[in-house]
Amino acid sequence: MEILLTNDDSHRSPLFEFIIEKLDALGRLTIVVPKEEQSWTGKSITRFRHLYVDEIKLFGRNAFCLDGTPADCINWGIYHLYEDRRPDLVVSGINIGVNTGIGFALSSGTIGACLEANIASVPGVALSQDFDLVCFRHWLEKRALPQSVLGRLREQTETLLDRIFGRFREGEGFLSRPVTWNINLPFVARPDWRMVDAFLGHTWYASCFRRAGDRFYHDLDPPRQDDRLGADGAVVRSGHVSITEIDIRALGRHPEPE
Repeated sequence: MEILLTNDDSHRSPLFEFIIEKLDALGRLTIVVPKEEQSWTGKSITRFRHLYVDEIKLFGRNAFCLDGTPADCINWGIYHLYEDRRPDLVVSGINIGVNTGIGFALSSGTIGACLEANIASVPGVALSQDFDLVCFRHWLEKRALPQSVLGRLREQTETLLDRIFGRFREGEGFLSRPVTWNINLPFVARPDWRMVDAFLGHTWYASCFRRAGDRFYHDLDPPRQDDRLGADGAVVRSGHVSITEIDIRALGRHPEPE
């Protein structure tokens, strides 16, 4: 299986090593990762400047580093690395922070990379990791995560991903449909955790900006959460793994004649 991997947290993400180790065992892995963090860029494609690509070493693997968005990485990877073929699967993540709810799904660079893959008729898996507020603030301020948290998450993530990708490998037609599987991992998985087929919740954000003198900087107000049974965010907050199918082709599906 040919796998193309990216993320939106750049090659500096401490969670990127987790997924590289897992995918190495599943197929032939190609990595194209943004040079800088690209959170909140959605599925944007660079238009008005040139892009540059470097070859780097990343956790002992060869990788390409593109100074663009996650969607740029996937488009460039598909059409400039694979030439006359396509990857079988695009994986994006593991994102630092959840991507649950419609508002965040539309804004997420992690999910945006997979939607770009879907446009090219390639299925995608978007992986995001929930954090508590203390750890997430630690990441924002120090661009690092506490070693105790990383150690626990490495062990937990290995267990969760084993079952998640095992389910996909056993499922019929997993690689035959160009959809995105949006997967969110709980910060602390319950002992009896399950993979729950969830829907994109009605989680909406408000202001994204805070004033600082005559300027504004990104600082998100607390979002309004959707606590309905089966909503992706509610599933993750309860300690389970949420799995949500996003099918962009359903948006343009012609209604059946009456």
